[in-house]
Amino acid sequence: MEIEGIRETAENEYLRWLANTVDDKTIHDELILLRQNPEEMEDSFYTHLSFGTSGMRGLIGPGTNRINSYVIKRATQGLANYLNKEYKKPSVVIACDSRRGSSLYARQTAAVLKGNGITAYLFDRIAPVSLLSYAIGYLGCDMGVMITASHNPNRYNGYKVYNQEGYQIVGDEPDKILYEIEKLDYFKGIKYREEGIKTVDFQVSESFVEKIASFSTGLDKDILNGLKVVYTPLNGAGCRYVKDVLKKIGMENYQIVKVQEEPDENFTTCPVPNPERILAYDEAFKVLDTSKSDIIIATDPDSDRIGAAINHDGMRTLLSGNQLGILILDYICHLKPPKPGQLVIKSIVTSPLIEKMAVKYGFKVINTLTGFKYIGEIVSELRKRNRLDEYYYGMEESNGYLISPFICDKDGVSGSLITVEMAAFHKSQGKDLIERLDEIYEEFGVCIDKTRNYFFNGAAGKAKMDEIMDFFRSSVNDSIGGLTITKKIDYMGETGLPKSNVIELDLENGSRLIIRPSGTESKLKIYSFETGDFSNVENDIVGIIEKYKAL
Repeated sequence: MEIEGIRETAENEYLRWLANTVDDKTIHDELILLRQNPEEMEDSFYTHLSFGTSGMRGLIGPGTNRINSYVIKRATQGLANYLNKEYKKPSVVIACDSRRGSSLYARQTAAVLKGNGITAYLFDRIAPVSLLSYAIGYLGCDMGVMITASHNPNRYNGYKVYNQEGYQIVGDEPDKILYEIEKLDYFKGIKYREEGIKTVDFQVSESFVEKIASFSTGLDKDILNGLKVVYTPLNGAGCRYVKDVLKKIGMENYQIVKVQEEPDENFTTCPVPNPERILAYDEAFKVLDTSKSDIIIATDPDSDRIGAAINHDGMRTLLSGNQLGILILDYICHLKPPKPGQLVIKSIVTSPLIEKMAVKYGFKVINTLTGFKYIGEIVSELRKRNRLDEYYYGMEESNGYLISPFICDKDGVSGSLITVEMAAFHKSQGKDLIERLDEIYEEFGVCIDKTRNYFFNGAAGKAKMDEIMDFFRSSVNDSIGGLTITKKIDYMGETGLPKSNVIELDLENGSRLIIRPSGTESKLKIYSFETGDFSNVENDIVGIIEKYKAL
């Protein structure tokens, strides 16, 4: 569709929303204000918020391309229609994190499901997404819904759909649900009933904590409490569960960042509550410095990701998701060496250093597309075949880890447990995590990983991202930054994995470059794994991006 056609579509849909929300003062007033910002108005209405394998995620606000009650209820009605076609007596469990609107959207989701005759279980407080995954199996539900935007900035929220195995829907299921959603209007045909929604029993949470505590490596309590920890839940859902698990393993030498302990929908002290970003640790570093602690542990708002930071040689140092994941793998390999052929499952954008570690330790590496759901799919298949003992570890570069296949999703609570125990063990050996990482690099080779994000807005921005991907796909074949391309993989072709808009370049100095558009945000992600000089490659990348942004 041409730009003028997009603008006309956005204008018409905006006027329709204005007419249909007269009795909803809050959103009607927001729509009137939106008229003062034509670009924002166009972006809010030029398309429908995408529903894919990660459900929906977007900015909070009025419009078809935003997260709001109308979008949530329409999506849930579509989900309900799908469930009632596919299941005899479907049931769904719903959870949410601490984001703006999350509690309301969770209740509305439950009410629409109940209005369609579906058994709906609703958590009565914020909960980690890994607990939702666990609850699906515990309660025997057919699906789960999590209201969250994970680690995104505070203006975002989202709607994740999980299958009965406890990982985000994959395959043709998202398309089938989307088909049902697209048949619906935002303002009519929504069935709604608030009576009869079940509250999730507290025993589900208790069982979840007990299970995670059982993963403890049994470190001596004196060694464990020889480590001084600062923990921040970043105003999210992890606080209660991380505290309960640490208590059960006997860890007492920690303190919580007070201004980030309780839920805060505005994330006042961390507007981007992402444990991948060092700015999210500003408050935690203040506590670390004054308390002379050893390490910061952070979980994101829905507590499926964990990050770690330390003061190393007087410098504030954040471990990347790859670095932390490699350290965890190294630690469990030493404590409980893998049996030959046990599986380490990782995404294609996760450090290739793991393949080198596999040669020493004898585990088998399986690469998946980006998204922990693909790791969960493999865990689910192992479970169905009674072969869970083949699983050893799963990780992705964006701070997602699963140290035990008790669920089919990443988990920041068990990740916190293993990171605390690992840091305590290495401290007892006279080293911090950076010093241990340097020893790993010395043995297996240095591999510096970086992720570069380039943001785009609206319909024009998406078109530019498509053009950039086309350029890398068709025109970057022989070299980049003066380095010869020794291998090029286009994941839209035949790779043994589902087709995906990803391009991988292996370079003559051993470095690797991966380019893909984000599946949840309007940005292009470029990953590099650098084993040599990368400055000229970086300059070329910036040049390509800037060229298309300027067009």
